[in-house]
Order: sequence, then structure tokens, then C-alpha cells
Amino acid sequence: MPCLGAPARLRHRLSVGRCFLLLFCLALAAMPVQRADADDAVTVLYATLQPSGDEWVLNASLNVRLNRTQEEALKKGIPLHFVTEARIQRVRWWWFNEDLAVVSRIGRLNYSPLTRRYQVETVDGFKAYDTLPAALAELGRIENQAIHPGKALKPGRTYLAALRMRLDVGQLSKPLQINALASGKWDVEGDWHEWEVTP
Repeated sequence: MPCLGAPARLRHRLSVGRCFLLLFCLALAAMPVQRADADDAVTVLYATLQPSGDEWVLNASLNVRLNRTQEEALKKGIPLHFVTEARIQRVRWWWFNEDLAVVSRIGRLNYSPLTRRYQVETVDGFKAYDTLPAALAELGRIENQAIHPGKALKPGRTYLAALRMRLDVGQLSKPLQINALASGKWDVEGDWHEWEVTP
């Protein structure tokens, strides 16, 4: 059996070390990525879309949760703006889905140190709450939101409705926007919640 010289043994050890390092990196890449704060999410509890004349009416409830960074900013008087987006699409298997209706509404969440109450402002008006959970529940409540499709939905066809909510980071001050991009602690965005609609 040939004996390996010192340079050959060193090269062999280096190649084995590289293999272990490569396997370790691959294992790290395969691990699921954990968010810095797992409880800063928006989920849709329920959503319904009903026809009403030439329009459709959306009713929904979304569960909104803030992380510690966002709650502290709110307590310091920084308002948070949330955008709720809804859409109706015609499904096309041969191309991208066609948007027939897209609507959005803005909700503003604020805290008043003077009254120690949380304030929610939407298109429906202005309301104040004693607790943050109550204010977030109001922020995530959608009642009788009118949606006007650009084209009439044909009876018997199936359409795709979708809903989501996100924090509008662009409404934050410039230093906070930079912090939001760098840290990821300001990410509040739910996935699109989709369901089928048949006129």
C-alpha cells in the first residue's frame, strides 16, 4: 500500500474538511427560516362575498397581531397604517388571472397617552378602545365593503376572490422606514386568503 507523504495527507484532510463544510452549509440552507418575531402576522378568520345588485359585498374578519417593536412604537405615539386589499379575478388556465375588481382601504391605528386609549380610524369612522386587542379586532373587521367588478360576473362560472392586510411601512418616518428594511421587525403582511365565488 502506498504511503501518503505529508503534502498529500494535508491535501486529503483539506478535501475532507471541505466536504464536511459543504454538507454543513447545505444542512443550514435546508432548515426552515424562523422570523425574528413569529407573532407579527395577519390571518383571515373568515371572509364572504355576496352579490347585491350590480356589486358584490365583502364581509370579513382578520386577526391582526403586533410584535413588541410595533407595540412600543404605538405607545410612543407613532401611528400605524394598515392596507386591506380585496380582489375578484377570472381564472385563466392559459394565462395570468384577470383582475375584474380590486379595492383597498386604509385603517389607522394610534394610541393617545392623554386618554390612554387606542384609536382606530377607517372609512367607517373613528372609534376608541381601552385595550389593544379590542382595537385590533376593529381594525380587522370589514362590514359591507362594496366591490364593483369591471365586468359582470357570468352565472355558472367560478371566480377567485382574495383578501389580505399589510402594514404600510411607507407611512412611517424615514428613519423608521430604514429600520424596517434593515431589521424586518416591521413586517406585518398576511398571505392572500383565496376562495371561490360562483354567481
